[in-house]
Amino acid sequence: MQPLIKGHGGRCFLILFLCTTGILLIHGACWSLNLYQRDGMRLDTDIDLAARYEYWKWFSPKKQATDRNRYDFFFTRSRLDMDLSNQHLNVFVQLQDVHMWGLPDKSISSPPAGPLGGGAIYFAHGQQKDYHSTAIRQAYIKSNRLFSKGPSFKIGRFDYTDGLEVTYSNKKLSWIKKMRVAERLIGPFIWSSFWRSFDGMELFLDTDPLNLTGMATHPTQGGFENDTQTTIHDIDLATLTLTLRYNTLIRNNEARIFYFYYQDKRDVPKADNTPAGSDLDSGNIIIHTIGAHLLGIHPALTGTIDWLFWGAYQAGRWGRLDHQAWALAVEFGYQFDHTRWRPWIRTGYAVGSGDADPNDGWHNTFYQLVPTSRKYALFPFYNMMNSEDLFIQAILKPSTKTTIRTDLHRLRLNDASDRWYMGAGPTLESGRIFGYIGRPSFGDHDLGVLADITLIYHHSPHLWFTAYYGHVFGQDVIKNIYPRDRDADYAYLEMGLRF
Repeated sequence: MQPLIKGHGGRCFLILFLCTTGILLIHGACWSLNLYQRDGMRLDTDIDLAARYEYWKWFSPKKQATDRNRYDFFFTRSRLDMDLSNQHLNVFVQLQDVHMWGLPDKSISSPPAGPLGGGAIYFAHGQQKDYHSTAIRQAYIKSNRLFSKGPSFKIGRFDYTDGLEVTYSNKKLSWIKKMRVAERLIGPFIWSSFWRSFDGMELFLDTDPLNLTGMATHPTQGGFENDTQTTIHDIDLATLTLTLRYNTLIRNNEARIFYFYYQDKRDVPKADNTPAGSDLDSGNIIIHTIGAHLLGIHPALTGTIDWLFWGAYQAGRWGRLDHQAWALAVEFGYQFDHTRWRPWIRTGYAVGSGDADPNDGWHNTFYQLVPTSRKYALFPFYNMMNSEDLFIQAILKPSTKTTIRTDLHRLRLNDASDRWYMGAGPTLESGRIFGYIGRPSFGDHDLGVLADITLIYHHSPHLWFTAYYGHVFGQDVIKNIYPRDRDADYAYLEMGLRF
């Protein structure tokens, strides 16, 4: 791996990162939370600030003038939350401002290499090296209960996270739900600088053992796209989930079943394995997804064992093709609760189906809807579409403020006749970008091995730092497309401040 900070541009970005960090710390120390309370009405305000420096060394294709696969860039994101509430209603508004500097303008290679990393994808959306985006990211009204024991609702623009319809105070259970269940299929794309939101309505009914949640929305632009104000009206999304709360009817387990409806009416080329020049995929995408998960934790010996089973089946239409696909994830872990650093060892296998024959009238590639793929691919060069991921991870707690996580992933394509996919769903209402990238496999299965490490330090509940480094040892699929260098590096430094 080359040094993270290379050349004048990299040094400038590092200096900017450190200066921004210092300014934010000073500003945060001087800030006092503004609260208003009168006659049962309360106004809460919060400010979130984030600054991230990213370094990319993408795989290298055949040498061309535009093939800049090594670069860095920097962004800051500021958010102001305002929450006006009484015992019946909440009115919530979140304003967001994002600045990006130094995106690479010569990092989009000719097919099949395509965009050379995350910075190239940002640039492909706006064709600008520097971005500035200000938007209303959330604005909704939420009722506590329509009746004394009835359902509640949320209407407007809001975040929706599949899998987190129910949350818990148990830290271990909460981590598994947030990091290994949530956002597999629907999420706000939280790793990206801009995120996405959802415009529509959500209804939920809570009882002691059960939670029933339904939602009907259109996603907004976002993720890699700086214009997050625009609603993607050509995408319809509806969900219905039923969650059996942890440790109620099934001891030490939470169970959930879900149904998701997805329709994409955008006139944009799709990422799939249909033959070049074919119109087999022309027309709308209509996908019905049904699935379930079972999540449990249980004391065992001197620690805690955990398990997760997650699965989904899809049917519908992919243009002129019938769509039928599936995905599965199985994970197990054990944490040594009374050992120094409390090591938590986890392993698992996730698979999303691929398409074996592009000419048989069927589309069998599992479609991941609008997820946050980066939670499951910390180096986001793959997702759950036509992939197999066998992994082992270790999580250590050297102190109450510090967490170290390291992962090792063995990655393959589920079907060599299909493509290697990456991305996290639609980012534009219309235009040339579908939201997923599909690169040819050239008949090979082996994608690569990913080794990475994450360090998180919580200085306080209001201030935290994250450092990440990942390296990909590319295998046959990657070598076919990037013959000059099939290995890649990705690293970032991030600071978060909330007050």
